[in-house]
Amino acid sequence: MDHKILEDFGLTRNEIDIFLTLARKGTLSPTQVAKETGLNRPYVYYALERLLEKGYLAQITEKGKKNFKVLPFAHILSTAEHKLDVLKKLGDELERLRQEPKEDISVEVLKGKYTIKNVFKRVFSEMKPRQELLIIGVDEARMEEIEPVYLQKLLNHWQKNRITERIILKRGGRKLEYAKTTTYRFLDPSLIGNTARFIYQDTVIDIIYGMPTYAIIAKNALLADTARKQFEVFWRVAENKC
Repeated sequence: MDHKILEDFGLTRNEIDIFLTLARKGTLSPTQVAKETGLNRPYVYYALERLLEKGYLAQITEKGKKNFKVLPFAHILSTAEHKLDVLKKLGDELERLRQEPKEDISVEVLKGKYTIKNVFKRVFSEMKPRQELLIIGVDEARMEEIEPVYLQKLLNHWQKNRITERIILKRGGRKLEYAKTTTYRFLDPSLIGNTARFIYQDTVIDIIYGMPTYAIIAKNALLADTARKQFEVFWRVAENKC
């Protein structure tokens, strides 16, 4: 089989080897996959999880042990078609945005050790009762460590004013159990990177973590509307459990 075909669908060479091995051999355990492909077991476990996420494999648990098999082609095809539909809708929306009359846009850049705290102060001052804040990529555990008192004050304000949050964390991230108006979902860290995004009203704030940390604050209704629709795409594919 031409590996280039599967590479075009986003699979790495090792993922292709594992996929084709399972296609030929049927249901196998991770240990058997490692033996058949010559790849080390830690990597095989990681690659199998990636193939599960991409919709190419099914996991079967028998007597407490995990085995994996290739999904029927019709299932793989339907997953690919769904992704194409989502991308097409996003492309149509971006094209509409490009063609519509441009509105004024203001851009502000923050930099330094207090960047994240200043972003939260800005959000705190601008959010109105019963509005919704969308966030992707923020590190809740890091915020709690750096600004525990301010974070608690912020969440109390959210609850009092019925301000809701939907937050997409990196898989493995920790949600705050006392965030009563917040709903969490989890996404593969590779899809988020070392960034975070806040979306509310007509504002989009992108945070780039680093030394120093930057925040790019853009105010534009069309930009915020598109950012919301992109968030909804991620929200649909994100998982409820970390």
